[in-house]
Amino acid sequence: MSANLPSLRGLAALTALARHGRHGAAAEALGISRSALSHRLADLQAELGATLITPHGRLSALSDEGVALLAAMGDALEKIEAAVAPLQRRRNQVRLSTVSTFASNWLLPRLPEFQKGNPGIEIAVFSTQRVVDMEEEDVDCAIRHGLGDWPGQGTQLLFHETLTPAAVPGLATIAPSDWRIIRARTRYRDWARWWDAAAMEEDPPQGGVIVENRAQALEAALAGAGVVLTDAHYLKSHLASGRLVQLGAIIDLAEAYYLVRRSNPRNPRHVDCLQRWLLEQVSLPASSKANA
Repeated sequence: MSANLPSLRGLAALTALARHGRHGAAAEALGISRSALSHRLADLQAELGATLITPHGRLSALSDEGVALLAAMGDALEKIEAAVAPLQRRRNQVRLSTVSTFASNWLLPRLPEFQKGNPGIEIAVFSTQRVVDMEEEDVDCAIRHGLGDWPGQGTQLLFHETLTPAAVPGLATIAPSDWRIIRARTRYRDWARWWDAAAMEEDPPQGGVIVENRAQALEAALAGAGVVLTDAHYLKSHLASGRLVQLGAIIDLAEAYYLVRRSNPRNPRHVDCLQRWLLEQVSLPASSKANA
């Protein structure tokens, strides 16, 4: 490859001038001053030893050499920008893996608040049910559900999981033995665990609705399809708004949600910032969480 390639900034300045006709408009499109634009154009012409611009009063037109240069380039600049943009974006990106239910019901509703306070950090969320390999896969951190037994990896407890039933207000007066329960295939035993721990006198109800995961179960409950059993952390905003009512005791589980970090994240300061924010969120009082 030749070492005499001209400045990409100069070529971008020339392209912007050809598109907009005026130095002011071209500079604004590039996010630079008119003086900076003029310097880039002058440097480009000096590099190439060619006159690329012909002044016409307050406007500037490309010379024949300038027109020929841009014609030969075609969309090369756009292709370079398209190739470089993902690399530049990922420099300020935190890639986070987590389970879909946690993402849908807890993390994603709160992320706009994080972005508001940290506009320079992009959070890329990937949902999966499997445990990702933190050192081999392209993630910086993960929020995992389990007992925290991941040897050799730094973990930070966020909160312990709970279970409690809830439904729309219109179903609140139905006896527990007559509930139309909503089961998630991914957590099919949860109803048996809660029924035993809550020491319910009646036999557990049969039938109801079966969905794929707890995010769908919560959506079904909000639509009035029956009684959902889920983590109390996921219900706070719905209970505060009156869309759902709690129908039974909250039981604590041994499992919890943990933030797990890889040993060498792409941008440790951004991961530190995300960790501090997550800990702030789990320590907020209930009224603040409901509004998050």
